[in-house]
Amino acid sequence: MQDDHIVKGYKGIMDLDLSSIDPKFHKEVITQHMKDIDEYKREQRERPDKLRYEHAIVNAYKILDLDRKATEQVAKETIQFENQKDQKRINIFNRIQENKNMRK
Repeated sequence: MQDDHIVKGYKGIMDLDLSSIDPKFHKEVITQHMKDIDEYKREQRERPDKLRYEHAIVNAYKILDLDRKATEQVAKETIQFENQKDQKRINIFNRIQENKNMRK
């Protein structure tokens, strides 16, 4: 897909891909796309705040992103903790081996 065949959407409206549309219809399709965006904006303004796209979908995406980041942080901390425990085990094992070698 080339960028010159993509007309940007707006929040709840997808981008328009013109790559599979006959070029003679591009102007008409783009005009309709812009009308759809204007109608969408008007409908959003008429909705109560809590039912608008920004408050429903965008907030959900923010929550999902925060959840993903928290999960990644927990995974990092778990790996770090496990590595610390492994290092302690290795140190203990090495000390035991050194003590055995000293006794010989």
